[in-house]
Parts: sequence; structure tokens; C-alpha cells
Amino acid sequence: MLGLSVACARCHDHKFDPIPSRDYYALYGIFKSTQYPFPGTELYPHAKDFVALDPKNAKRLKDYQDETSDIDHHLRGLMDGVEGKDLTKEDREKEIWRLKDRMAVLEHDAPNIAKLYAVSEGTAADGKILIKGEPKRLGDAVPRGFLTVLGGQTLPPDERGSGRRELAQWITDPVNPLMARVMVNRIWQYHFGQGIVGTPSDFGAHGDRPVNPELLDWLASRFRESGYSIKAMQRLIMKTRAYQLASDHSALDAKIDPKNDYGWRFARRRLDAEEIRDAMLAVAGDLDREMGGPHPFPPEVKFRYTQHTQFFAVYETRKRSVYLMQQRLKRHPLLEVFDGADPNATTPKRTAEETSLQALAMLNGAFVDEQADLLAVRVGMAFPGDADRIRYAYRLVYGRPATPEEIAECAQYLVQTSAAMKRSNLPADRQPRAALASLMHVLLASDEFVFVD
Repeated sequence: MLGLSVACARCHDHKFDPIPSRDYYALYGIFKSTQYPFPGTELYPHAKDFVALDPKNAKRLKDYQDETSDIDHHLRGLMDGVEGKDLTKEDREKEIWRLKDRMAVLEHDAPNIAKLYAVSEGTAADGKILIKGEPKRLGDAVPRGFLTVLGGQTLPPDERGSGRRELAQWITDPVNPLMARVMVNRIWQYHFGQGIVGTPSDFGAHGDRPVNPELLDWLASRFRESGYSIKAMQRLIMKTRAYQLASDHSALDAKIDPKNDYGWRFARRRLDAEEIRDAMLAVAGDLDREMGGPHPFPPEVKFRYTQHTQFFAVYETRKRSVYLMQQRLKRHPLLEVFDGADPNATTPKRTAEETSLQALAMLNGAFVDEQADLLAVRVGMAFPGDADRIRYAYRLVYGRPATPEEIAECAQYLVQTSAAMKRSNLPADRQPRAALASLMHVLLASDEFVFVD
């Protein structure tokens, strides 16, 4: 949200941007005073410090999580021998079985409470400087606060909370020059494929300079005036002449601005992975536009994942890709092929490489095959004749009319494919649909479908 990198200030003052080491620990104190949820591990399998969706259930959830977590730690201590050293072997085993029996009761009666993987208030405390980043070399305590270069505000002396609320207020303070600029730059990048600042997560000395600082300032001002409305900013950008331009080439403009920094044409871009999937579902008439719901995970009390028996799943859905389950250990097959975001790190910019794997996924992928078949059903039921079906398919897939040459070429393709189907082992009643599905597959796998001009 601030377009800054502060990690190196853990060990020393930032060498390039005006961020002293004290600023790092002023922020560190806020996060140190925050409670983070523990999802469980192989040795300590029960979750802890998740937040109840309904505050009325907070105490009940906390009691359950605290007790199961405590039993996990006691069991591990007894089995490793670090607890109960004064117990005999027989008494230790009795205690282990007593704790396991209690855990079985807890899991059998586990509360069915909707919960959030969210932070909550922890024990408020200022952080101490770690000299040269070494945890054992403690320096002065630093009052929790904000970056000096952006105001340097600190928490009131009587503040008993973590400071997260105040941090949010400092970030969104109208006098803070960075947040609005960083945000509108990201929104611009999502629409144009390239931000006004080419390094969306680095507005510092080593980041790119804005190609049009006046435009960036103007957009940031409109963003603040709208009450930080992302929807209003989307509408404003999409109504601009720059966004509505085509990607046609101009030799004169290219000579003046070869990188298209000033947006004299729309920079042709490939759809993101999620956009490709959603677009195929939409044109095939297979997109479920309802909001997403919970994934069919196994019951939580059965979560027993180890280093060698990890959890992998792909929960197929016809809802929009924003509702797909994303795992850090294994990415979604289609999204991975088309450069989806790495779940293990922030991804300020997507790569947009064209690879042979993408072509193979388009030609042989089961998902594309299925959508082509459904699209064939859609256009086949809409019109009886090939020419009308082709025209309808072009409107659906490309959003434009088919040219006479394209209609003739597609009609010839259908004739050839139908002849090939007759020589196959496919039942005769399925051959017409299969031939039409083959043509639909060609349209979906084309450059025109996955690129925005």
C-alpha cells in the first residue's frame, strides 16, 4: 500500500530510501503486539487463535482452541521426555492416554463455529532494536509508530492496543502522499498491463520514475475525493480515451514514444490466467455467476497432515476464478500454465510469457475440451444452419461479426471435420456435435480469444 521496501532496515538504516532502522522497529512493535492464527503443524495439529466470524461465539471457540492446543503441547512434551521427568514410565504413559482420551472427547464435541484466518489483538509492547538484526543483541526500545518520512506519528502513551487501527489511519491519512498514488497506479496497471510507475511495489529510489507524474497526481486526487472508491476509479479509467484506443500501430507515434509510455495506443496484452478461465466459462454458457461458498474440505478434526502425506486437492467449480481454492504447495493446473500468481509471495506484476505448455493446454486440456463441447451445444441449439452458427460463435467468442472469408473458411473446416468423423469409430448421432465442437475448440484456442487488442 505504500510502495516501499523496508526489510533491509531490520539490520541498518536503509541505504537508498529515507527509512532509518528505528522506523523498522516502530512498525515491528505494532505487528509484535498482534496475535496471528496458528493453523497447526505435524507435531501440533490443532489450530489456535482463529477468530470467530460471529463475536458471540468468540469465547466458546477460544476455550476449545486453547485446550486442544495445550494438550498438543503437553503430549509432545511427555512423548519427547521434556515434561514429567519425575514420573515413572508407567505414570507417563497413563498421563499420555488420559490426555489422548480428553482430546478424543473434545474432537467428538468440537464446536461447529465459522471462523476466520485473521489477526487479533495480542499483548501490546514496544519492540527493541535488534543490533545488526541479531535477536540476541538487543538495543533501545522504540515507541510504536509510523515512518518518519511520512509523518513519524507515534501511539499515545496510554494506548493499550496493538496500534493496528492507528496504523490504518496513518496509511489512509489524506496528507500521506503515497497510499493513493500506489493504489491508483495498481488499478491503472490492471487495465493497461503497465503502471504509470513501472515498479508498483517500489516507489523508492531504485524504483522506476513515473512516466507521467501529473497524471498520477491527478488520479490520486480524484481517488481521495471519491472517498477512496475503487469502483469510481475503475469507471474513471475505463471512460478515458487512452483506455478506449485500439492497439493499431503508428509509425510516427512509435518514433516519438517507442515504448508507448504515454499510451498513444492500447498495449496489446494477454488475458490473465483467471480471465482466460472465466471467459471460456462465460462464452460456453457454463459460468455460475453466484457468489462463492465454502470448499468441501475434510472435517477439521480429521486434519492429520505430515511432511510426507500432504494435503492436495483441486475443487472444481463453475464459479468465477476468484473463488477457486489456492494452495501454496500445489497451484491450480490451469492457472499455473498461464502464469497465475505465486501463492507463496506477493506478485506485483504478472509475467506474460507465451510457452509451448500453454499451446498444449489449449489443444489437449480437458477443461478447454469441455468448454468447446458446451459452446458447440450452445451455438448448435441457437441456429440450424452452419453459417448462422458460425456468425453466432464469432459474436460470442470474439465480440465481433465474422467476415465472409471467415465464414467460408469455417464452413470448409466443418465439411472436412465431418468427413473425418465419418471415418472414425464415433457413433453417427454424435458426429455432427463433435465436428462443431472441434471448430469451437479452434476459436477458443486462438490468439484473438486470449489477447486484448
